[in-house]
Amino acid sequence: MPKVVSNRDWSTVTFERRLQVVYHGLVIAALVILSAQLLEGVLKPLFLAFGLYFVLKPGADWLSNHGFSTLQANGTMLLLLILALSLIGLFAWLQVDAFLSDQAKIDELELAYTNLLLTAENWPLVGDYVENMDTSQSPSKILADMGIEIGSASQIASLSGMVFNSLTVLFFLLFIIFEANLLPGRIEAAFPGDSLGRFQNIAERARDGINAYIVVKTGVSIGTGLCAGILCLLFGIDLWFVWAILAIILNYVPYIGSLIASVPPMILGLLMLNDQPMVLLAFVGLLVANQQFWGGFVETKWSGEALDLSPVLLLLVVAFSYWLWGVVGMVISVPFTVIIKIVLDTVDQTRPLAVLMSERSPDLQKVWNDALRDGRLDDWEFTRILELQRNLDIDEGQMNRAAGRAAMISALERDSMSPIEREFILKHSRAVSMHKDASSVLNSGALSPMAREMLESMLSSLEEE
Repeated sequence: MPKVVSNRDWSTVTFERRLQVVYHGLVIAALVILSAQLLEGVLKPLFLAFGLYFVLKPGADWLSNHGFSTLQANGTMLLLLILALSLIGLFAWLQVDAFLSDQAKIDELELAYTNLLLTAENWPLVGDYVENMDTSQSPSKILADMGIEIGSASQIASLSGMVFNSLTVLFFLLFIIFEANLLPGRIEAAFPGDSLGRFQNIAERARDGINAYIVVKTGVSIGTGLCAGILCLLFGIDLWFVWAILAIILNYVPYIGSLIASVPPMILGLLMLNDQPMVLLAFVGLLVANQQFWGGFVETKWSGEALDLSPVLLLLVVAFSYWLWGVVGMVISVPFTVIIKIVLDTVDQTRPLAVLMSERSPDLQKVWNDALRDGRLDDWEFTRILELQRNLDIDEGQMNRAAGRAAMISALERDSMSPIEREFILKHSRAVSMHKDASSVLNSGALSPMAREMLESMLSSLEEE
């Protein structure tokens, strides 16, 4: 006679299995961190190339949907990227070179720096700290200690290193583009059947999540950078173009990136406008307002639920990435965190980790929307939904309502109805006494005007509940 396992025993076994998964995950994470440190010279340009590929992907997808082949779309976006980066890099380099070559301007800033320190000694909160500072170093010496030396030889060496790193990233990017076009066919041959559907679902969700993040972040970054550059230009702050580019790049770092990008122009403004306190105050206030407007209002309105990552987790990831790979790590860490969360969410054993990484608790409606987005429902997706139903103690009526709503949204977006979507909509129609009309009007395939009108009416009724 088989042994009956109690709920307590089953829960204990499940807990031990999940604890084992966490243990193995920590071991793997430690090995990954060690490898990332030892292989920084190779992995940093590789991951930077992946980040650039994600930036190019939305534009390449748009070109592919408008008559370009995949190769033509990726090639066009790559050429545009090279042209844009070359022009931006050239202009920024010329501006920095002109600034560092103006010895009179450097001397003027060093004098302003010295006077500022003397004035700050009388300030209430920071006076004692400034008085004990080592003020013997000039700004030129401080820049040299940071690796920014004033001189043609050091600038040439820095330029050659930048060109070499750019070529390395470009080399990796070319191979990533070619590999991305061949990978779906190899996955289809290697994992036939339901496994292929799971891989396709992971790829689609990762693509949608990254594309949404990149589109929103790129738009917000360009807006923040343009406004910051215009402000610096209007107030006469040197290197206005450099500060604009810095704001665009660092704005890809969540929460703290745009704040960090505002610090250098503020410091330079403090030196250049120290004899005009009201103008300086207006400049600093407008920079902060610019950062808050784009980051706090526009990005929040555009992004919605694009990421669904815990803010605390994002801050930890950004801080850790900076410790590991510097600014490059901060910029590219978020897209890869999104991919990791999506992959963890598709594996039963690691789904609890994905839930812990989320900003919001699991939502039945969102899970149904994701599952029926393509008009199909794989076995593993349905298993996940049933598990969520059991964990959240959701009754059959709520399940049918959520499934029907997701099916209506998916059918209306694609202007077509799959058999599984029709089945879920008809189940919901029984609960609202519309089964007879729905079964006669709704058919699989392209939506008729009458079917679209009925779906919109049923969906509107659901929204009002």
